[in-house]
Amino acid sequence: MDLGTSNEEGGRPERAAEDGEPLLPAPKPAGRARKRVHRHELAQRERARRGPAAPAEWDRTLRRRFWRAVVAATLWFLAIPSATVGITPLLTSSDWLLENGSTARGEVVAVHTPVSGHGTPSITVAFLAGDVYEQQEINRDSGADYTVGQAVRVYYDPADPGHVRTEDEENLSDVWIGFVVVPTLVALMVFPWLAAYAVGWANRRRVARREGWEPVTAQVFDSSGGYHLLRLDFPGGAHLVARTVAAVRGRYSFLRKGPFEAWVAGEGRRLVLVPAHGPRGPAPYAVPLRVPRGAKWTGR
Repeated sequence: MDLGTSNEEGGRPERAAEDGEPLLPAPKPAGRARKRVHRHELAQRERARRGPAAPAEWDRTLRRRFWRAVVAATLWFLAIPSATVGITPLLTSSDWLLENGSTARGEVVAVHTPVSGHGTPSITVAFLAGDVYEQQEINRDSGADYTVGQAVRVYYDPADPGHVRTEDEENLSDVWIGFVVVPTLVALMVFPWLAAYAVGWANRRRVARREGWEPVTAQVFDSSGGYHLLRLDFPGGAHLVARTVAAVRGRYSFLRKGPFEAWVAGEGRRLVLVPAHGPRGPAPYAVPLRVPRGAKWTGR
């Protein structure tokens, strides 16, 4: 059996095939392998270039943002029972007239119905308070219809005939309703958002402490929707689009000053960004971000 034949290209012996054995080509000379750099290694290099991170200081920043959101949510939540307490005297005062006020036969002398819902519907009622002829405007809060000349039963305070109501109309003050009802409605809308905002800060802080921070280069490319859309470029070429989360339109406008270096942490659609320079200089400043639907960041 021949030990081998000469390889014309390299002059290196090539083993001959045995009977029934497939012929294997001679191995090619080992070339220089292309070095592949993993994105984690690139991130490590970027961290080394930027200097040491400050996760403990950033964690304190996230904690402050969380507690501020908690305090704001608590204050708006307390506005709900406070409004209830505020409207109770109004209802009690109106009910007091039914039980303790003087009564008289009244006549509707004018009906006021605002156009297109601007203003409060009311009636003007004439009645005798003792020996004094009175005309008082009474807000229509029952939804009933009235005509001029219609008879109504009036209940009034003898010491203050301007404090008056009918059997059907409580005649609650528009001013007090504005001070009580409007804040209550606003609180019912704002409180759930602030509660979710506080939970979002708690989750961002938890993930940042668990997963750590990644260096990025960020740039705002659109601010037309009231919030800022940012492109986050990671070491190694990966990028992600996220938007700021804020209750006030145009907040975090300092981010529009061109590309800037930052650190980011988070998972899924919820992120937090700490720019190298915030609105007050190099002091840490946390910006909440959210990734659009259909995309998410897997972190490290």
